[in-house]
Amino acid sequence: MNKYVAYYDKLVVSLKKIDFLPLLAIRLYLAPIFIMAGLTKYRSFYDTVAWFGNGDWGLGLPFASFWAVVVIIAELIGGVALLLGVATRLFGLLLAITMAFAMLLVHLKNGWHAIAPTNPTTNIAQLFGRYGQASLDNSIQAGERLNKAREILQSYGNYDWLTETGNFVILNNGVEFGMTYFIMLLVLIIYGAGRIISVDFWLNKSLPMLK
Repeated sequence: MNKYVAYYDKLVVSLKKIDFLPLLAIRLYLAPIFIMAGLTKYRSFYDTVAWFGNGDWGLGLPFASFWAVVVIIAELIGGVALLLGVATRLFGLLLAITMAFAMLLVHLKNGWHAIAPTNPTTNIAQLFGRYGQASLDNSIQAGERLNKAREILQSYGNYDWLTETGNFVILNNGVEFGMTYFIMLLVLIIYGAGRIISVDFWLNKSLPMLK
C-alpha cells in the first residue's frame, strides 16, 4: 500500500509541473469565442445598439450606445487579453459580469438547454419532477417540429446535401453555453492565467508587487 501511495505522490508532483496547461487551455478556448463576439457587435454596431435599446424585440436597455461600447470592449479587448494572459483576472471578471447579464437578460427565459432536446427521455429536466415539466413538454414539441421539417426537406429538398455536414437542430438559446463560459471564467479569476505561457506570469516575476 505504501508503494502505491508513493507512486501517487510522485504523480501529483509530476502533474504540478504542468498545472499551467489547463489554464492555458481555458484561455485558448474562450479567447476566440469572445473576440468573434466582440468583432461581430463592432462590425454591426448600430444594429447592436438598436437591439440593446429596443423594448419590443430587443433588451430595452437605457443608454444603449454606452452599454454596446462596454460589451464590445469587454469581449473584444478581453478576448485578446485572455489569449495573451494579460490582466487575466481583471478581464476575466469583466467577461464574467458580461456573461451573467447575458444569461439573465437574454437566455434565462429559455431555460437551460442551448439546443432544444427533441427526446424527453434524454432531457435532464426529468430529474426535477414537475419543475421540469415545461422543458419536457418543449422537448416533445421541438421533436414534432423537427420531424415535420425533415419531412418537408426530404420531400422538396436535397436532404442528403443539406445534412452532409451535420444534422438539423432547433435552437433553444438557453443558459447552457453562457453558464459553461461563466464557470471557466471563474477558474481564471481565481487561479489567473497560469505559469510560463502568459504575460501575467513574466510581469509577476519582474514586478513582485503584482503577485
